[in-house]
Amino acid sequence: MRKSKLFFLLALLTASIVTFISLVAGNSTIAQQTLSFVSTKPPSLYYQAATELKDVLKKSGFNLTIKEQSPGSFQNLIELGNGSANMAFAQQDALYLLRNAGDKSIAKLADNIQIFAPVNTETIHVIVNSSSGIKSFADLKGKNVGVGPENSGTYVSAIFLYQLHDIDVVNESLLPMEVKESIEKVRTGELDAAFYTAGIGNPLLKNISAQEGTTLKLLPINRQQFKIPQQIYTRGSVLYNPAIIPANTYPWQKEAVNTVASTSFIFVNKSLPSEQVYKLAKATYPQASQLRSKNPFWSLFSIAEANSPRFKGIDYHQGVRNFLKEQ
Repeated sequence: MRKSKLFFLLALLTASIVTFISLVAGNSTIAQQTLSFVSTKPPSLYYQAATELKDVLKKSGFNLTIKEQSPGSFQNLIELGNGSANMAFAQQDALYLLRNAGDKSIAKLADNIQIFAPVNTETIHVIVNSSSGIKSFADLKGKNVGVGPENSGTYVSAIFLYQLHDIDVVNESLLPMEVKESIEKVRTGELDAAFYTAGIGNPLLKNISAQEGTTLKLLPINRQQFKIPQQIYTRGSVLYNPAIIPANTYPWQKEAVNTVASTSFIFVNKSLPSEQVYKLAKATYPQASQLRSKNPFWSLFSIAEANSPRFKGIDYHQGVRNFLKEQ
């Protein structure tokens, strides 16, 4: 009888413990902070990186809801600035284009955006047909050129580079379309050139074989040939830094090519509470090496880079500043 009573009490105690654990787990789930992160359509690098970040943050009480229908950087920043999202990937030049938009209601959105972290250098590739006669950026004038989807990072870079070379985009044949489609049209001669802003060694260009790419070449871009100072758009900083695409980066590219590059960042909405962003930084930055091991896209994401002279004066969110001060 006593044994039966003892077993009953043990069973009751076990049930209570299980219930307690379930309640704690349930409260943990409820306590998770959900943030919306605007990316681009899969299988893009931005989308892949966003899913990697989501996986890393799961263990720290943050749940990222990925919005994946944006064409790219400029649209990402519009959604971030108007409050439709909390976080976004975007190129630095896209923020400057937003800030300098002719529509003041659009330009004002830039005031709602701050930086969470630098993540990558995105290089401007201008792919031309070898029989087009294009040897310098000035030769693009009057040519049929693919500039990526409208409001994408590629589109932004193309517009800015035309302006910096003092070529009026209004009078040019700039054709918004998917980058893959535009490169194929350059290859077949339907287009003279195509822009693509992406990391060096990107899969899209690497997957073009030497045989398929016999009609393709990369156009050099030299900052010394800019006719309009970059500082006009950037309040004193620069839009593009020099970059080199090493020889044989792509199967069809035999010589090194000088070009320029823009830095990409994780941006956040300025209205996010400092304490929340501080906790987010504390959960994210220490995982930088894990993210870099998965994907070279995260090459600039680290505490050391964020605190480096290269990014001195960057408009970090106050929560990030507080975190970086402790490092």
